[in-house]
Amino acid sequence: MAPRILLPLLLALALPADDKIPRGKSKKAEPAPANLVWPGPPERPRIRFVAVIQGADDVTGKRKPSFVERMSGKPAEGEQLRLSKPYGVAVDQAGKIYVADPEKRGVLVFDRENKTASLRKGNAQFPLFLPICVTTDRDGRMYVSDSFAEQVVVFDPDGKPVAAFGKGTFKRPGGLAINAERGWLYVVDVKRNEVMIFDLRTLALVKVFGGSSKSGEFEPGTLSGPTNIALDASGRVYVSDTFNCRIQVFDPSGRFLRSFGSQGVRPGSFLRPKGVAVDHQGHVYVVDAGFNNFQIFTPEGKPLLFVGSGGDAPGQFLLPAGMAIDHQDRIYVTEQRPAGSRLQIFEFLPEQPASPQGGGKVERRIQ
Repeated sequence: MAPRILLPLLLALALPADDKIPRGKSKKAEPAPANLVWPGPPERPRIRFVAVIQGADDVTGKRKPSFVERMSGKPAEGEQLRLSKPYGVAVDQAGKIYVADPEKRGVLVFDRENKTASLRKGNAQFPLFLPICVTTDRDGRMYVSDSFAEQVVVFDPDGKPVAAFGKGTFKRPGGLAINAERGWLYVVDVKRNEVMIFDLRTLALVKVFGGSSKSGEFEPGTLSGPTNIALDASGRVYVSDTFNCRIQVFDPSGRFLRSFGSQGVRPGSFLRPKGVAVDHQGHVYVVDAGFNNFQIFTPEGKPLLFVGSGGDAPGQFLLPAGMAIDHQDRIYVTEQRPAGSRLQIFEFLPEQPASPQGGGKVERRIQ
């Protein structure tokens, strides 16, 4: 059945940014409505806004520093742990949020459940210069791609950097994803136009796929400026082929399966696709830094819904970049806004359970 939200999707894509908000400037953020959802009435809502995180204060609930404290010249802890230029984001099984921030030269870790925040940085042996993306494995280790140092740095569960690899192999490592069943780490190389697979146990290179097109055309399986990557429950690999304005899908070993999207303003097209993620029902979510929104697709690439527009209010975006979806289908999107960078959190709303009299099954797909 064709989704009924294609018309509003088309209208939104034709207006990629709020022309009332000049680039580089920021108006005061508006408070979120009590129930900010997409699509709006009379359609059944499927996505709901949850929260915004700009720094530790939004997680810990600590008070803002007083005037005297600010005048002392020493930045408060909350100020030190504020997002500056966030890009990659990941969420572990415990619900901890990891945000790679190149300007902080580290990864901010937010624990909303325990109301804590911290900053993980490199050390003299394994420094972090330009952390771009982050992911974690089942054992609590953290992997951070460093675009400047051309390597991936590994942190132990306590947040200590313990290893680095890829020097001399990478040119500009970016997006990261882990296939826990196979014990593989996927690393996107933006400059080489490739995806590299590493063995998590040995950190040895297993395989490379992708590569630049030899003809200059949009050949299936070739990449141009790829940025982000995600896996679905079956291990299929989704790569944001940014300069080609499409998402490419591969099997776990890197064999090309299909692609969807192209440059344009029609439903399902892209301007600057970046963050990509897949929920537990196989819906594919794609952040577009040009449209200032994210779109939701079927596993086959059929557009279903868009969320957001250009602006500063909750549910609006300015330079969205990274994306992650946790095990509860909560959606996390970073923004590299010139003033007040932030992380916005949404959630997927499933169908309401059928009544005992109805006896129907719960359908979680967006239709």
